Amino acid sequence: MLITVVVEDELSEAVAGRLIGDYIPQGIILEAAGLNGIGSVKAKIPGMNQRAYYVGPVFVIADLDNPEKCPLSLVQELIFGLEVAPAMLLRIAVPEIESWILADCEGIAQWLEIAASVVPRYPESVQDPKRTLVQLAARSHNRALREAIAPFRVLGTNRTGPNYNEAVGEFVAQRWNPEAARRSAPSLDRAITRIAGLADS
Repeated sequence: MLITVVVEDELSEAVAGRLIGDYIPQGIILEAAGLNGIGSVKAKIPGMNQRAYYVGPVFVIADLDNPEKCPLSLVQELIFGLEVAPAMLLRIAVPEIESWILADCEGIAQWLEIAASVVPRYPESVQDPKRTLVQLAARSHNRALREAIAPFRVLGTNRTGPNYNEAVGEFVAQRWNPEAARRSAPSLDRAITRIAGLADS
């Protein structure tokens, strides 16, 4: 099964790849598109909707970003009133992709070598999950991870460290547990349900 992925950034691409690998064993990523913010995702939607009709499934992940915004309203913005193809899987990460990653509380704690008690249990309710992940990394006993993910001054102008995407993406690919994470992140749970359904179709 050839699957096209449309995402905002490299980290979302890593998550999409992991979910497809875990839940669609026969899935092969044909292309990863977007990768330049929500605007690039929105611009790709009409063409990708056609691709979902005639080529194969399209898996889209977009960040809600604003926790006060309704995910359904963002979906409506993205689809432009299109008749959405059955093989178009458009999922919203609430409020952003880091929420899904943080939802594997035990995995994050072991990876960063910090106490599990400091990792938020329900990351979808966190105002700024990316900042939370950076702050957790700043407490890590693993110096290499600390320097990769957290900027020299966590409260400074740089939101992330120099190798944030690389380090967190490696965690997603090798250590993240989506089955554990889905129990604490309802939007991830819904995404996995849709993906697993695609595998059975």
